[in-house]
Amino acid sequence: MFRRAVLGCLSAFVALAAHAADYPVKPIRVIVPYAAGGADLYIRPLQEKLQAALGQPLVIENVGGGGGAVGAAKAARSEADGYTLLFAGTGAIITAPRLTGASYTWRDFAPVANVVAIPFTWVVRQDSPIDSFARLLELGRSRPGTLSYASPGHGTSTQMGADAILAAGGAAVTEIPYQGGAPALSAVLGGHVDAMIGAPSIVMPQVEAGTLRALAVTGPARFAPTPDVPAVGEFGVDVHVVANYGFFAPRGTPEAIVRRLAGAIQAAVADPAYVATMRKGYNDVAFLGPQDYTSAVQEEDRYFGGLMDQAGVGAAP
Repeated sequence: MFRRAVLGCLSAFVALAAHAADYPVKPIRVIVPYAAGGADLYIRPLQEKLQAALGQPLVIENVGGGGGAVGAAKAARSEADGYTLLFAGTGAIITAPRLTGASYTWRDFAPVANVVAIPFTWVVRQDSPIDSFARLLELGRSRPGTLSYASPGHGTSTQMGADAILAAGGAAVTEIPYQGGAPALSAVLGGHVDAMIGAPSIVMPQVEAGTLRALAVTGPARFAPTPDVPAVGEFGVDVHVVANYGFFAPRGTPEAIVRRLAGAIQAAVADPAYVATMRKGYNDVAFLGPQDYTSAVQEEDRYFGGLMDQAGVGAAP
């Protein structure tokens, strides 16, 4: 019996090795766990180069719902054969499962490659008396709880990071949660809240149009696509939040396949035309390979998990 079990394991290993050597031999599905026109815009410009490098079509499938949890769960349940991937922000595999009670965690995935890294941006209406992030902090300290800010959802990495930044600055600003960045943007434009925090791709077009004023970005330094906007660290806040978006494979995907995918992605994102496209949309390319990406996800899980535990939001996986 033991000999048969060993032979079975060896046969499975040989089959996986052969599969990895031939990979890919059919189209590769990429699940994006958000509505169309969101994070899929980060990878649609990569399709042609990735298809040429891999020799197979790349089929992008948007599966929204649950802050990314619905699509991420579907990807986690897929065969670990390299033919179903997830492209998502790490919030979809870190904060979303805690908020929704989903059965998966980030450990059900093998990080393949990070593609873009995006700090969030604090904004106010152009006619607001809040003319700087320093002023927002000052008012949040002197008049705690009287100012409000719009977030794209309570318990999201955006909101968690916002409250951590405000706390580090000694300010109390009331969060008003909305169901996504677009309604949060409408709220600040309509004067229903005093400020907003959101992705640069959502808020910066309004800044350029002169309807909003950018106060600060949440990264550790100024953001290359918006160099005139200061970082929160310039106001004495030592808390930084950056959203990473990248490719994941189901756990158990052969390492050779993960490396093959990562190599093709690294070459594709290095294309100057892709970098320019991302910069034009207020995004920045930040490639990380499997090992570094895994470390980054582990650190995000530690950081955001700690914030959620402190705030009593969600359930630990």
